[in-house]
Amino acid sequence: MAVEKVSLSLDAGLVAKARQVAGRRGLSALVNDALRIKLQHERLRVLLSEMDDEFGPIPAEELDRARATWPEGDVRGRKHRRSA
Repeated sequence: MAVEKVSLSLDAGLVAKARQVAGRRGLSALVNDALRIKLQHERLRVLLSEMDDEFGPIPAEELDRARATWPEGDVRGRKHRRSA
């Protein structure tokens, strides 16, 4: 994998906490992983938007059914990206 050195300006408190979390892996590895996850989320957001445009939003009753069977229990208080 090619690596590019960059310079970033970040919140000092956030960087301090990130260094603690990163530990021996280092800040670069943590930031690289975070960027990868953020970009995956963005691709998923675009895909879901395209699916909404093509097929329409997920019906409310289907969302309720899925939420009722979600293994973490009640997720109704969470923000959901898909419209109903």
